[in-house]
Amino acid sequence: MAYCVHCGVKLGAGEKRCPLCQTPVYDPAEPEKPAAPAPKAYPVRTPEQELKRSKRFLLMLAALMLLAPAGLCLVIDLLVTGGVTWSGYASGALVMLFLSVAPPVAVPRYHTYFGIGASFLCLNGYLFLVERLSASGQWFFPIALPSIALGAAIVTLITVLWRRGWLNKLTLLAVSFAGCALECLVIELLHARAKGMPGELAWSPFVLAPCLFISLSLFFINGNRSVREEVRRRVHF
Repeated sequence: MAYCVHCGVKLGAGEKRCPLCQTPVYDPAEPEKPAAPAPKAYPVRTPEQELKRSKRFLLMLAALMLLAPAGLCLVIDLLVTGGVTWSGYASGALVMLFLSVAPPVAVPRYHTYFGIGASFLCLNGYLFLVERLSASGQWFFPIALPSIALGAAIVTLITVLWRRGWLNKLTLLAVSFAGCALECLVIELLHARAKGMPGELAWSPFVLAPCLFISLSLFFINGNRSVREEVRRRVHF
């Protein structure tokens, strides 16, 4: 039988407070609850602040891993040959890789489009550097630049269509194969024009034909509901 330690009223089984004076009932056999943690003396970082901090750390780590070897290659090349020869290819590739990765990580919104733009600029810069270092002729502006611009435009268009929900998985593959076929055809046409043989095709039809066949087949499958459902059941696509 239990009694209140303050007023002496008899307590019922399981009561947590005295029904008369509301004094808390203490049971020595009951395990003590852990005390609440004391408030921290410094402010707690929000998830957004932690994300920004991790991004800065990743950028600094990428800079050390990519830009430091690039600078080391340049220094060794200058000391050994007295100029920039082989180091331009290695250093340029490392710098291009860092500059194509850093903007998408640093920009929180529309990182896909920033990534496409950064990759376009970096790839053009690297190929221009290769042309200047190799002295293999003028091929960057007549061939490389328009080819890369077309590729960036195709990737951007596909990304916009996918984000707007106008493409599903089948039509995404179909448009991608059609874009590859167009890219290969344009590259050979530009190359033939630069060589003084406009309109002459040698290898692009061998890429164009299967890519267009696959693209049209995927469009047909997507347009036929029964075939589309059968393909989805068989390949879990």
